[in-house]
Amino acid sequence: AEIANIGRMFQGTTPDNSGVLGHYWNTYYKIIERSNALIRSAETIKGIDEAKRIQILSEAKFFRANSVFILYRTFNNIYITTEPTNFENAFNLINQVTPADEIFKLVKDDLAFSITNLPWTNTQVGRITQGTARHVKAEVALWQSDWAEAKLQAEAVIDPTLVGGPAAVHTLVASTGNVFRGDQNHKEALWNIQWKVLVNGTPHKINFNLMPNYAENMAGSKYTIEQSGRGFSWLTLNNYLRNLLAADPNDTRIKGNYYIKDYVYNDAATIAGATAAPYLPVGVPKNLGDKIARTDHDEFGSTAASRNNFFIRLNAGCKKYFPDDGNPTVDNQTKNIMVYRLAETFLFAAEANMMLGNIGTSGDAATARTALGQLNAVRKRAATTALSAITLQDILDEQARELAFEGKRWYMLKRTGKLYDYIVDHAGYGAPGDLALENAAVNTKTGVAHDNTPANPFTYRNDARRGMKAHFVNWPIPTNIKTLLGPSYPQNTGY
Repeated sequence: AEIANIGRMFQGTTPDNSGVLGHYWNTYYKIIERSNALIRSAETIKGIDEAKRIQILSEAKFFRANSVFILYRTFNNIYITTEPTNFENAFNLINQVTPADEIFKLVKDDLAFSITNLPWTNTQVGRITQGTARHVKAEVALWQSDWAEAKLQAEAVIDPTLVGGPAAVHTLVASTGNVFRGDQNHKEALWNIQWKVLVNGTPHKINFNLMPNYAENMAGSKYTIEQSGRGFSWLTLNNYLRNLLAADPNDTRIKGNYYIKDYVYNDAATIAGATAAPYLPVGVPKNLGDKIARTDHDEFGSTAASRNNFFIRLNAGCKKYFPDDGNPTVDNQTKNIMVYRLAETFLFAAEANMMLGNIGTSGDAATARTALGQLNAVRKRAATTALSAITLQDILDEQARELAFEGKRWYMLKRTGKLYDYIVDHAGYGAPGDLALENAAVNTKTGVAHDNTPANPFTYRNDARRGMKAHFVNWPIPTNIKTLLGPSYPQNTGY
């Protein structure tokens, strides 16, 4: 339930109710601390093979840079040290944050070292490569509005020959249906965490959180691999994202490749029970493969219970985290997780080129190195129509369609100064900007009574719209973390 509580802003809004956020703080600081120790040891140890020394330094500096960058984007008020923890400094109190310019210098210096020394490919899947480091450096440049650097680094990942590297190291998977198939160790993956049963970590509940419970109390339906297993609807697609995906009827991402919106009868043993009411059409025998429909599971139903049932059991879900060979009846699944992938790099490059005025035309190939060529490479892969003009809004929309539920959206909206407005307008379910309580009669944005239509529906789980404050763009430093810092260490503004 934590994912729902954070999403609805029942938690994570004050230092005292943000203990769960401490996991982010502790995890990334632990990575930084261990990276510091590895770097110091690799720099000073005697008798080590020089190639191994460089590999250790390159990987450790990447992990330090990546962790610092995540902490800065998330918490803002962070402190950074490059000193390994020892008996002399372990109990030093920290009273000052590190200035942003020093943070960015460390991140860029570490990434530059990694880029210089990491290989483009690695026979050990899951290891960091030069492409991974360049991808992160491109995003760092976007945060600093350094469009030329962002273009350089992103396009180097897309085509390493531009910087003297080998050809065809990274390519977009040809079909959206194959991006999240199998182990995902394909050429689109820039960093794919290898999550193996009984080897690396424990099974996770990401899929369970992101899929609805479509087979619960549902005649003719059972949990299957094809429909991405069992879920509990803690966090599913809202109408804002569904509308973006519906903008082009050919978009393959919403047709069961990234997301699934239609659930079908698939259980011959119980399908006879779906003939009578409340199953629609009433009195008509259902066939395997027919879309499930019920009068009491209706997004625009006349009762709150009917609408609630729809969101729990039949709303669109994200299937990116269900393994091809998973057990569809259990909560926990084991699947590799792509942290960075090339589709995002294309969007980085498109944004940088747009800002530099390198717009291009709708007919440009990705190799043209123009904003439209790069944005449309992602769109064409999803079978959507190529755009002939480009704005930041186009990039934001495409980022939502392509990368939803991959941990990217908060940072993108924060970087572009749109986080507060987007949460107030679109969090949860409802018409844009409608802050009405669930089942309330009137749309607060327009003053018009809800008519229970796609354009003006009753709201659902839109608490974050009402709870959002401008200072929430930076997470609070949790009380259990703050008490371990010095008495003068500053909390983020507003908390």
